[in-house]
Amino acid sequence: MAKIFLVRHGEADKGVNVPDPALTELRHKQSESLANKLSTQEKIHLISSPKLRAQQTAKPLADLWDVKVVIEDAVTEIPAPQGLPLGQRLTWIRTFLDSDWDQIDQQQSAWRRRINDFLATISKDTIVFCHFMVINSVVAHLRGHQKVKQFRPDYTSITELHNNRIGLHLVSLGEEKGSQIL
Repeated sequence: MAKIFLVRHGEADKGVNVPDPALTELRHKQSESLANKLSTQEKIHLISSPKLRAQQTAKPLADLWDVKVVIEDAVTEIPAPQGLPLGQRLTWIRTFLDSDWDQIDQQQSAWRRRINDFLATISKDTIVFCHFMVINSVVAHLRGHQKVKQFRPDYTSITELHNNRIGLHLVSLGEEKGSQIL
């Protein structure tokens, strides 16, 4: 059985027109704190979304363990609808959170399928540094729920899954974020 830990990236600098923001200074420190906490465990495989904020969240642990972080496109942030201006992405996501997975378009459906298909292939203990929507997509799939928003994973929270011969199973949700801001 493989344990899979989905870690939400740290808080990124705000800016509606920044396509791939970096972590805030505070979140760099929180990523280091997370790394110190996780480094007491045995070294396991590290995977990150290609987004900068996820890679920066993974880096302190990779440095402590002296291991490489594998970049995986399958766990990147949800793609916005084609043609949506970058400045409207946050508004779209906030509206999208209140919808159902069966109402999504083909692009988001393919994205969601790729995530779950990829996670199902993980056969060794792994930490995956990813995004709010990735985690909610996986949790909804494993629960068999249609609502997009299952919970509000806080920055650097850890949601645990197990992958055994039967498939993926939700073990525990990560700590929830108190505010309504993504």
